[in-house]
Amino acid sequence: MELKNKVVVVTGSSRGFGFAIAESLLEAGATVAVTGRSQQAVDNSLASLQSKGRVNGFVMDVREEEQVYRLVDDVIQEFGQIDIWINNAGYSNAAGMMLDMNPQDALDMFLSNNLGVLQCTQAIMRYMQPRKQGLVVNIYGQGSFLRPASPTGLYGTTKAWLTSFTRTLATETKGSGVQILGFSPGMMTTDMLTSPTVVGERGREMMKNFGFVLRFLAWSPKHAADNLVQTIQSNRKEFSEVKLFKPWTPLLGLIRVSWENITKTGKTPEFDLHYQEAYQSKYLKGKNG
Repeated sequence: MELKNKVVVVTGSSRGFGFAIAESLLEAGATVAVTGRSQQAVDNSLASLQSKGRVNGFVMDVREEEQVYRLVDDVIQEFGQIDIWINNAGYSNAAGMMLDMNPQDALDMFLSNNLGVLQCTQAIMRYMQPRKQGLVVNIYGQGSFLRPASPTGLYGTTKAWLTSFTRTLATETKGSGVQILGFSPGMMTTDMLTSPTVVGERGREMMKNFGFVLRFLAWSPKHAADNLVQTIQSNRKEFSEVKLFKPWTPLLGLIRVSWENITKTGKTPEFDLHYQEAYQSKYLKGKNG
C-alpha cells in the first residue's frame, strides 16, 4: 500500500507507541489524525509531529461512544476520507498476581482496551464497508496468543479478548473489501513498561529481574512502529496477524547483551517501579475471609 495521500487515524497517539506509529506514518508520507484524552496531550504531540508532515489532533476518549462517532465525522470533514484506522488506545495499570488485583482496575482496562476497540471498530466499519475498502489494525499484546501473561495477567486477558474479537471480525467481514490486521509489537520501552505499578509481595518478587528483562527483550517503540508501517505497506491479505517477537528473539537478545557486556556499550533502560499493597475486598469477613 502506498501511504502517500492515505489518511490514518491512530487512537491513543499522544504518547508511547501510538505517538511512534504516528511519527513513522508521517515519515512514510501518510496524513495522520492523532488522538488523546485531553487537549493538552494532543497539543503536546502536535508540537513534535507537525514538522514531519500533514497531521492534526483530536480530543477523543475511546470509552465514550459519542466521542468516537464524532471523531470519524471530524476527521472526514478535515481530510476528506479515512483509509486506515489503528486501534492502539489501551494500557496496563499494574503488575502482580491476578488474585491481588483490584477488580475496578480490571473494569477500567476492559473499558479502554476492549469496549473502546469495539466502539471504534463499529464506527469506522460503518464508513469503510459501504466503500468496500480500508484497513483496520488492532494492536495485540502479551496474552494475545493465549499464553500465561504474568505478571500482567489482567492486561493479558484484555489482549486475549482482542485477539478473539479480531479473528471473529475478520470472519464476519470476509469479502467486504476491508482488510483486518492484528499486529503484536512485543515489549517496548514506553511509560507503560518503564514506570509500572507493582501490586503485592508476590508481584514484587516477580519483578526482581525486571531490569534485565527490559534490556534483554524490549526494543524502542519507534522500532516496532517502523515495522508496523512496513507491514501495512506490504500487506495484501484480507486478514493477517503479524508478531514481531519470534522464537529466536530471546537468543538474539542474549547474544546482543553478551556483546554489549564484552564491549561495555550497553546499559539497562531506566525504569521506576511503584509498589502497592495487594487488594483486599471490603466484603471480607474476618482474617480468613
